[in-house]
Amino acid sequence: MDAFKIAVKLFATDDAFPRDQFIPIFHHWIQSQSVQGHLLIDVADYAHVAAGPGTVLVSSQANFHMDRGENRLGLCYWRKLPLPGTFAQRLSGVLAETIKAAMKLEAEPTLNGRLKFKTNEILIRLNDRLLAPNTPQTFAQIKEDLQTVGRNLFGGRAFTMKSHDSPQALFEVRLHCEQAPPIAELARNIQ
Repeated sequence: MDAFKIAVKLFATDDAFPRDQFIPIFHHWIQSQSVQGHLLIDVADYAHVAAGPGTVLVSSQANFHMDRGENRLGLCYWRKLPLPGTFAQRLSGVLAETIKAAMKLEAEPTLNGRLKFKTNEILIRLNDRLLAPNTPQTFAQIKEDLQTVGRNLFGGRAFTMKSHDSPQALFEVRLHCEQAPPIAELARNIQ
């Protein structure tokens, strides 16, 4: 699989945040250039879009969204530039970046520990309809990589994978783990 435009979303445990809550946080990240390996550029607010991309932190390498897709708040990391290695290595890299950003948000002083992310449900999307159309063939092509990365991520815990074939949507697969490991453990496992 040559696709490199990989997106990962971690869902928040709850959405008790005003729609503009993350704008000043992301502006501070830009001012301090506090995401290693990313040139942080701008913040865009899509709060007016129902079930939309929410607040977006734009960088040269990827976009970070406090996404409200499916009417569920979560952190979504959309990779724009290629990472080196195999598809499994690129997916692991995107997962690692997503988890690091989630941990950074959970530790954000202005949120007072109120933001937590679920670790037993992860959404993965491939934003490349040419190389990764939303078909059973694409799932079959990356299934082994998903299993390997999922086993590493969840530390050998049992998990399931579910894709939804729809030519109108991007390819996506959800990983569901029976247990919810601590986010710090996911960070250690995926490095």
